[in-house]
Amino acid sequence: MKSLKSRISVMPVHALVMCIAAIISLVSIFLPMFDLFVQYKSRKVYSLFSLILDPKLSVGLRDSVVNLDFRMFGAIIFTVTLIISAAALTLALGFQLYSDNPRNKRFGCFTVMILFIARLIAHIYTAANIVTSEMLTVNNMTSQRMYAVQLLSGNLLSVILVIGIIASLYGALGLKMHMKLLSYPYILWIVVFTILPLILILFRAFFAKTAGGYTFTTDGFKTIFADKPVTTTFYGVTLTLQEHFSVFIRSLDYALWTTIGCLIIAYPLAYILAERTKRLHKTSSKLLLLFVLPTWMNTMLRTYAWRAFFSETGVLNTILQSWGAIDSPILFLKDPVLSDIITKLVMINDFLPFMILPVYSVLVKIDSSLRQAAEDLGANKAQSFMRVIFPLSLPGVISGIQMVFMPSMTFYMIPDIILEGDKKTIGNTVQSFILSESTALQQAGNVLSLLLLIFVLITIGVLRNQDKEAGSGGMVI
Repeated sequence: MKSLKSRISVMPVHALVMCIAAIISLVSIFLPMFDLFVQYKSRKVYSLFSLILDPKLSVGLRDSVVNLDFRMFGAIIFTVTLIISAAALTLALGFQLYSDNPRNKRFGCFTVMILFIARLIAHIYTAANIVTSEMLTVNNMTSQRMYAVQLLSGNLLSVILVIGIIASLYGALGLKMHMKLLSYPYILWIVVFTILPLILILFRAFFAKTAGGYTFTTDGFKTIFADKPVTTTFYGVTLTLQEHFSVFIRSLDYALWTTIGCLIIAYPLAYILAERTKRLHKTSSKLLLLFVLPTWMNTMLRTYAWRAFFSETGVLNTILQSWGAIDSPILFLKDPVLSDIITKLVMINDFLPFMILPVYSVLVKIDSSLRQAAEDLGANKAQSFMRVIFPLSLPGVISGIQMVFMPSMTFYMIPDIILEGDKKTIGNTVQSFILSESTALQQAGNVLSLLLLIFVLITIGVLRNQDKEAGSGGMVI
């Protein structure tokens, strides 16, 4: 037994994964995998084992009876799957635990890989052939009225078998699986969904599609920087600005106020929650969940709820009228100043959790003895906070600013819903350009996205430098 434990402890990662997949493959024979529907209703849940234990099913309908018999199909599938799964488990354990020859282990991994592939094929074949065309014809049914679906357990089995195939392939090729390999899917994700779209934006900003292919053009830049003045109002001051510059200023205004508002509200909340957590000697605060819960609701629904709250017949006007504070409803959403303030409040409410979480995660890790040491050296509470706690919490503050400022700069759903599209932001400007049928406007949308990306990268660079200074600055008492 001791020798067996020692062998398991030195077993490589790919071998452990392969053995676990083989065990699950065998156990899954006895787990419910398929749900049979007749006349749009779930009639019975089957495992491969139940296909031979209880193979017959009779369902009485209004004008007919559906009779199904899975004896032959179940016996063949159960036998084949049991042999494949048992062989895969035996070979996976046998070659890895009782063979010291690397060549034999590689051969064993290759054999197990073939068996996993056969098991996956058998599983897919079972799901596709529980209800055959012959059964449909005999019972005068259609595939829409009688069919079988794979349960979650069946989907998980497919994923596990694929993982087992990959692990077996590693062993068959003589490779060693390290934990860093788990980062490869994330690298692939970043390449496909981040880097490639950015390259596409860069390409489409300078090249327009024509009948003969793509040609270099700067029409998009000309559209963005065209001398087209517009008159707009900021904080009661009427200004004449270039059209897209005014859009940028408005988006920047929303982003700055959203970030400042979130920081003003989030830091004291995070500080109180962190102190409470440390005082109670807990690993986390359940109260923090109250601020995270709203993010589980769809943003559009939350925004429409705020719009209903401030509407002419909304909750706020109803309460003020019932108290006699006002004689007629206040048009909060029609007044330029009030609607602008409401938009920023709703955005602060939406992004608040993204500021609280990083700040709290840093504050809760600051040792309380540091403050005591500062007070022992003569600092009062305000000085110990400003010179010790706050500098140490700057990494969390900067992370929160990054998480709030960048998305709020391009976020257009809340201004669109609250202001009913009266004011343009960068987000809806890019959307209107991209969805346009004009090639020049589509290119302008990519140019605007590129310029915004450059602005974001510059901002990230500035914040990252501040983060490094905060991380290396130390305490000043």
